[in-house]
Amino acid sequence: MKGFNIERYNDSLGHVWDDFVERSKNGTFMLTRKFIGYHGDRFKDASLLVYKKDKLIAVFPANSSEHTVYSHQGLSYGGLVLPKQIKLSDALAAFGEILKYYDNNGFSNLIVKLTPTLYHTQPSDEIQYALFVSQAELYRRDAAICLRPSSFTPNENRKRKIKSANSYHFQIHEADNMEPFWNEVLIPNLQISHGGTPVHSLQEIQLLKDTFPEHIKQYDIYEGDKILGGTTLFNTKNTSLAQYISATPRGKSMDVLSALFANIIQEKSSAFDYFSFGHSNEDNGRVLNQTLSYWKESFGGSTLTHDFYKVNLSNYSLLEKLINQ
Repeated sequence: MKGFNIERYNDSLGHVWDDFVERSKNGTFMLTRKFIGYHGDRFKDASLLVYKKDKLIAVFPANSSEHTVYSHQGLSYGGLVLPKQIKLSDALAAFGEILKYYDNNGFSNLIVKLTPTLYHTQPSDEIQYALFVSQAELYRRDAAICLRPSSFTPNENRKRKIKSANSYHFQIHEADNMEPFWNEVLIPNLQISHGGTPVHSLQEIQLLKDTFPEHIKQYDIYEGDKILGGTTLFNTKNTSLAQYISATPRGKSMDVLSALFANIIQEKSSAFDYFSFGHSNEDNGRVLNQTLSYWKESFGGSTLTHDFYKVNLSNYSLLEKLINQ
């Protein structure tokens, strides 16, 4: 489309990219190059910047594998990052130029993990409309449980459990060192429950914690000098996300997570518009862990969906047709 230009990301553009994301209406610290770069060696970067004439109007975090582009396999979400003031027609044109660029470079499909709306600082559904016009396929939908800390209303069962857990007088500490939670709680619990390991290694999460101390917070709950559980929060401008939640067998028996999250939601995350427990799904959203989902709902949470789309790149022509009407 006339007047639009695409530039492939390279490291010399890191400052330009991060400054744009910081000022955007739907970008978070997880979409900055500082964050993406911690595991940059795992993915073949395919990120793009879109200019209208000489003005940067969008960035698109992405990686590629074989004939498919992803936004982004190494991130919880991705998609089109936009400025606070942009015309819908320009956003549609930017996405069309992105599809055309990848199509012209030999790729076939684009997979997009949309950034959930609770991370937006103002309405930003331009890409949803662009995906509709380009006949994208919704192939996955996760159901995350979220609430507003300002109106914390756990159900009666959770209220009783919070009261019971608080009677033990646990100590809740903000931690800079991720090792106790990772090695004494999270990894053993995941091995017992699922035979797996965390997405982030201890070294990776510690690096991220040190790089983003204002965004990544660790809260551990103790009985004396013994850690019983904890949570790792990823905080954006308006949302606090529980990225990791875990407790030891003893911690579970004493329901320490009831005490921990009651404290966090009412005090540590009280200034945020939203608190998210994340999703409880498997198999691309087609399997729901109902017990886990209800546990999150019992704190007063309700459902917000997180959508994933597959786009045939040649469908950029549908966006061109719309723009040129």
